[in-house]
This record gives sequence, structure tokens and C-alpha cells, in this order.
Amino acid sequence: MAAPQNNDKYFFVSIVFHIGVLLVLVFSFESSSVMPVFENTNKNDVISAVVLGDSPKSKILPKQLTPQPMLQPVKEIPHPEPQPVKSAPVEMQKDKIALKKAESKKKLAEQRVQEVIKQKDLFGKDLLADIKKLNDKQKKLVQKREQLNFQKVLREQAEKSLRQQLLNEEIKLQGTQIRQSSGQVNKYKALILQAISEHWVIPTQANKHLYCELMIRVAPGGMVLEVQVTRTSGDPSLDSSARAAVLKASPLPVPSDPGVFEAFRQFVLKVKPENILDG
Repeated sequence: MAAPQNNDKYFFVSIVFHIGVLLVLVFSFESSSVMPVFENTNKNDVISAVVLGDSPKSKILPKQLTPQPMLQPVKEIPHPEPQPVKSAPVEMQKDKIALKKAESKKKLAEQRVQEVIKQKDLFGKDLLADIKKLNDKQKKLVQKREQLNFQKVLREQAEKSLRQQLLNEEIKLQGTQIRQSSGQVNKYKALILQAISEHWVIPTQANKHLYCELMIRVAPGGMVLEVQVTRTSGDPSLDSSARAAVLKASPLPVPSDPGVFEAFRQFVLKVKPENILDG
């Protein structure tokens, strides 16, 4: 650094200056002092000599004294302070430019922040709008689903009610058919018993209160195909006579309606001599 070298230089100059001032003072003092009187060996001859005008009390010559320089008190030479670098304005200019750049960057950052905030606000609004649309859509879907479910329940209830009505009608019809068929069955059973009684020759020694059950299988038109004793009366002669009477009565009177005839395709008939005799 240059500052310490300058200080040493000024220090040496100051020392030289002080030494010169001291020398000047010494010489001026010796020149202004009274010249000494030299004594001769002869005491009577005394020569007094004075430098004219050399003393302020001298009256021989007008006083024309040369002005003596006033001694000034020695002042310490202050050490020069380090001067600012001449490039300070350039540094200040650079600082201003850097400050402007920082301010511009700050403004840009603030603008970006504002833009981000706006984008977030827009995104939030769009998101809320989408959520609302989605909720509305889901509500509509739920309402539509509920409506479809309600219509389905109504349709199922209507179908169930209709099926129940049809079932009730079918049951009624079947009941009617059953009643009619049972009436027809009873009618034709009576006719078959009458036909069998006309051909049944009851043994004289048989107990008239006994009965037997016969399984009879016939073809359409009443032709007897098979007769079996499923329950005996205990009297073989009575069972045999009853079976023979069924075969002799063939073809038996059976209904011509196929639906009613199905009850007589194979049936069990209970025969009792006293019913035959009473009839």
C-alpha cells in the first residue's frame, strides 16, 4: 500500500526542515552579539570599536537595523490523511447500476409472485367450478339412479301383483277344474261301479260286509288293460269274483275328455258286496 511510504517521506522532510530552522537561528544569534574587545599589552592604548549601527542604543548613525525574522513556533506538520481513491465515482456508478438491477429483479420477482397468486386464484376458481360441476353431475346421476330404482321397484311390484293375480286366477281355475274333474271322477266312478255290479257274481258264502281294493289300468275308450288286488278282503273267493267282474265289464265307462281321463288311466277302486247289493 502507498500510504505508509508517503508518511515516511513526510516524516523525513519534517526532520530536515527542523534542522535547517535550528541552523538559521544559531547563525543569526552569533552575528547579532557584541564583538569582544581585544586588550593590547599596552594598557594605555585601548581601542574600542563598535560596529556602527549594530546596536539599538547607538547614536552615531541613524538606526537602520535590518529586521530580524520573527521566530515562529514550530508547528507539527499534520500527517496527510489518505485521500479517497479517484475511482470512487465509478464505484458509486456501479453501486447505482447494481441497485437498479436489484430493484428491477425485485420488481420482476414481485410481478412473478403476483402472477403466481393470480394463477393460483384462477386455478382455485376453476377447481371449485369443476368440483361444483362434478357435484351437480353426481347429484343428477344419483337422482337418475334413484328414479330408475324407484321405477324398477314399481315395475317389480306391478309384476309381482300381476303374477299374484294370475296365480290367484290360475288357482281359482284349477280349483274349478279340480272340482269339475272331481265331480266328473265321482260321476264316472259311480258309472264304473254300476257296470262292475252288473257283472259281479258274489259267492253265497262270502261275508257281505267285507271289501277289497283293486288297481285298474285302462286305455282311452275304457278298455281294461290290467286288474290287480292291492288290498285283499281276506276272502280269496270274494277278491277273485270282484276282479272277474271288472274284466267282464270292460270297456268301462270313462270320460272322453283327455284332461279328465288322466284320472282313470290308472286308479284304485274300493268294492264292497253290500254296496253292490244296496245299489
